Amino acid sequence: MKRNLFSAIPLILTALGALPQTVPAAGVPGAIFTTNSVGAVVNANLYDSKCAVYLDGGPGPNAPARAAGLPDGEYYFQVTDPSGATLLSTDPVSNRKFRVTGGVITAYTGTGGSPHPTGVDQDHSAQGAITIRLANGNCPTDFANTPNVGNVYKAWVTPVTSYVGNPANVDNPCSGGCFHGFVASQSKTDNFKALSAPTVTFCMTIQKQFVDGTTATPDLLGWGMSVTDSSGVTNQYTTDDVTGSIQICQLSVGTYTIKEDAIGALPPGCISAWTDEVTVNGEVQQPVSDTVILNWTTSSPVTIIFVNRLGCPG
Repeated sequence: MKRNLFSAIPLILTALGALPQTVPAAGVPGAIFTTNSVGAVVNANLYDSKCAVYLDGGPGPNAPARAAGLPDGEYYFQVTDPSGATLLSTDPVSNRKFRVTGGVITAYTGTGGSPHPTGVDQDHSAQGAITIRLANGNCPTDFANTPNVGNVYKAWVTPVTSYVGNPANVDNPCSGGCFHGFVASQSKTDNFKALSAPTVTFCMTIQKQFVDGTTATPDLLGWGMSVTDSSGVTNQYTTDDVTGSIQICQLSVGTYTIKEDAIGALPPGCISAWTDEVTVNGEVQQPVSDTVILNWTTSSPVTIIFVNRLGCPG
């Protein structure tokens, strides 16, 4: 009896369908690009410093918020040389994390290292969009300089669910289209150039002021302040002139913790509430605290003023 070959085809296909199949993972839709702190440029070709490079995702200026937006969720990012072979980021992967909501980056969620400064994306601020600096508060030492002779770097973004390895580590070596835990087919990348500029320094002025409505004048000499730098080193200072100020210069850009930690002499009978207001370059800080966390990335000077309310008789 002849067998009909064509009638056997459905059986063959059914049998094949029962075997385990390797299905290629779908790529991540959307896009990323490098920009400045306010998202005013897309894919800038050259930055004058590594500290000037910020990450943005999805829509560029004047585009709808969902245009080329990344899917909502949590993501990691890294910086490498153009080939991806050399990892240049120096903090744990867990510290290079952000959230996308509504197609735009809305939160930096990194932990385990010096925070990465953020900016407000001027074109999508109504959606809560932000930009995230690729270097953390230790810039310019983080991230490392590229070995590429043309000063070219590559920024990577991958969903947390696609990451390979332990995010508590700085690097998770892998192979087969995987770069430091980032699978190329599941990641978005963008190349940029940044100059290895000299270390940027700035001057910080810390000042003590009182408000009271009385004629009593406190002695502003000897009020104590502590300043902790990005590496965790703390230095103690005291106000040294009648204006109640301290000036510290040649500070490298980065993250600083400034704390009012000692009380000087008050006029007889006067009492002082603790810090009533704090300003940074004239901008009132909220909530009010005796401590300021400052992320400073430029050579521009900064002035921090701690204001106390003074209560005196009469």
